[in-house]
Amino acid sequence: MRYVPLGRDSTVLELGCGDGFQLDLLRERFGRVFAVDPEVIPDSTGGFAKCMAEALPFPDRSFDFVIHRRAMEEVRRLLRPGGYAAHIVPTRMWKFASLALNPFGYPLEVVEKWVACRRLRVDEARTGRAPLYKLASPRMCRVLRRWPLPPIHGTYPSHMAEYRSYGRQQWIRTFALQGFKFVADVPLLF
Repeated sequence: MRYVPLGRDSTVLELGCGDGFQLDLLRERFGRVFAVDPEVIPDSTGGFAKCMAEALPFPDRSFDFVIHRRAMEEVRRLLRPGGYAAHIVPTRMWKFASLALNPFGYPLEVVEKWVACRRLRVDEARTGRAPLYKLASPRMCRVLRRWPLPPIHGTYPSHMAEYRSYGRQQWIRTFALQGFKFVADVPLLF
């Protein structure tokens, strides 16, 4: 945030706030802070919205600063001219740890719908609502090769190819192609 020259009169949005652990830091620095997440935990200070980042309940050009992990199109729509966006790119270690917990790279609900539309049988008693690695049996891996899930951003042959290849430099190029100006690349330790 030290690279963003905005002050107390700024309006900030954090997309995908989770439990809101960054909100106190944002509120210390910026005047109006909003946070959205599909599974948001309500906060007594308000400013939360429970929604998906692809369908935000804010008018165009509402924010001076948007913090996000995805949804570049929504960020561009919401930012005021000259506004800033912080894009957090996971480190290689984070990607591998996340892949171990969720080998499909999608929320469980997406995989369940995919399984249902392919009329596959998943032993609910065994998997329940457990992490997706419980579904990563050899049979499911064969099924995924036959009917792969679509790529997350639409330009790779599979979602796994994208998951392995989208790094910092690719994101910098992607944002530049979308008309965003690069300000700083700060490696994080997680």
